[in-house]
Amino acid sequence: MEMRRKGRAGAMFLCAIVATTTFTGCAVEYHGYPSGIDGVLWRQVASFEDPLSQRLYSPPVDGPTAYLDTLPGARWDGDAPSAAEFEIEQGGIVLYNISSTDASAHVSVFIASGPRPAIPTDDGYAYNGPSEVYTCYDVRADFRSQPMPSAERDILTKCPTPLVELLAEDVAFASGEVFDG
Repeated sequence: MEMRRKGRAGAMFLCAIVATTTFTGCAVEYHGYPSGIDGVLWRQVASFEDPLSQRLYSPPVDGPTAYLDTLPGARWDGDAPSAAEFEIEQGGIVLYNISSTDASAHVSVFIASGPRPAIPTDDGYAYNGPSEVYTCYDVRADFRSQPMPSAERDILTKCPTPLVELLAEDVAFASGEVFDG
């Protein structure tokens, strides 16, 4: 099944049928840069991700535990029923798989855009796409380097189903690199 839509950069994308525990039916996905993602949704994710990235890559503290404590976002223990407690319908950050040692920290990040307002696209066209998007990735920070820790991001291809299920039915996945730049 193929669906085409004019994107922010005029890019076309393919709607793929994805059968996993995270997605069902025909789902729009955004990958790479430029991905064709709607500019409004991109900016909504960036409004959550930019402050988080500042803390992830230029932390105001030294030490793995303090580093993790300064990160904005709700904390999730990974227990599926407890995901229902999060109020991310309007967008937000959920941190999970949080761990640290004396010299490193690890955190998984889930970001939801929240609902897209009913406004035209950046190009002035009527919007015809998903009502919101989400992304997720892992970050590992090594505190053995000086003067600041070095943090590396690993892009994930699937996000936790219990978190995705909190979002709109027509939500779309956007890989982490979509928001680079």
